[in-house]
Amino acid sequence: MAESIPLYVVDGIATIWDAQAVATAHCAYDISGLRAGTLPGVVQQNAFLGLPMTLMPEEAAHLVKQGAAHLVPLPRVRPPSRAAVAQRTAARVARNRALAYAAWADEDARAAASAAKAQGVGAEKRAARALKRAEVARDKALADGEDAESVRARYEAAVAAATAPPPPVAPRERGTPTSENTNLFAVVPAMPVVDLWEEEGRGEVEVEVEGEGEGDGKTGLGQHAGAGDPASASSSVQYFPRSVRDRALADTFAALNARGLRMGLGPRFGGEWLVYPGDYLRYHAHFTSQVIVRDEPIRPAELVAWGRLGTGTKKAGLLCCWDDGVRKDETVKSTERKDGESDVVFYSLEWANFG
Repeated sequence: MAESIPLYVVDGIATIWDAQAVATAHCAYDISGLRAGTLPGVVQQNAFLGLPMTLMPEEAAHLVKQGAAHLVPLPRVRPPSRAAVAQRTAARVARNRALAYAAWADEDARAAASAAKAQGVGAEKRAARALKRAEVARDKALADGEDAESVRARYEAAVAAATAPPPPVAPRERGTPTSENTNLFAVVPAMPVVDLWEEEGRGEVEVEVEGEGEGDGKTGLGQHAGAGDPASASSSVQYFPRSVRDRALADTFAALNARGLRMGLGPRFGGEWLVYPGDYLRYHAHFTSQVIVRDEPIRPAELVAWGRLGTGTKKAGLLCCWDDGVRKDETVKSTERKDGESDVVFYSLEWANFG
């Protein structure tokens, strides 16, 4: 257990937080996972995400079954109360306003330094040219017979203006920092707010699942057990797979993994998984998988849809037929197990587009 990978289960989701553990799962067990971490200040950093790595239920169950990982249930994270949200919001606003004031002060200092530098370059030459123009204007006015006192007054005013120091640069009036006059206030996504009195004593509804051990109070991965134990919701991951379909998914995942294939999320492409021949950073997916449990009927329209969907996305449809030999007699409502363990048979499906 000391050498196995710790899977920290948060609200039914298994995660890996250690880079070396991620590399071990990736290279030794062909588990690619999904990176979910990003930088707080670069919320759109979606090209190369980082830790933690989240795992599908099938991936977590496969690692645990192989003895490569163990579960570390964590308490559920409760939504913050209104008082906590208000307090943290006020602290965030005060911190951002302090940053805005500091940025504005730095901007004003830079503007003053730039203005002083611009005024200092060639200031003596500009003053000399202004004095020269004042002398020429004085001499011309005296030659034209103007009053000597008025000419002298204009000349002294021109000399004072030419030799006066430049006026200081006044800081800009910006008012109070807000989201309209600064870019330091980011829009915070909406989040649930629960009052403390609403949270007290609130329980979770247990989910009944099909399969062995029905009615034992256990639930599957991602489903919450009853309240009371803070780790109960997270520890439910250890009971995956629970339903018949969960077992079919786990067995099919293990069968594909044993063939050196890697699985990624596939609902966006209309399947259970996207099946890759290797690391998804190096290869495109070759298949979109559909898991058929036991003797489920398949409609011809579904075959056509799966084939056309796979061909439209430049992938082949992969039918994964799982059977454990169990059949339910609808007349007596009992189950009968046949000899043999569960088995998975694969069929590829492509749309030829004939006609």
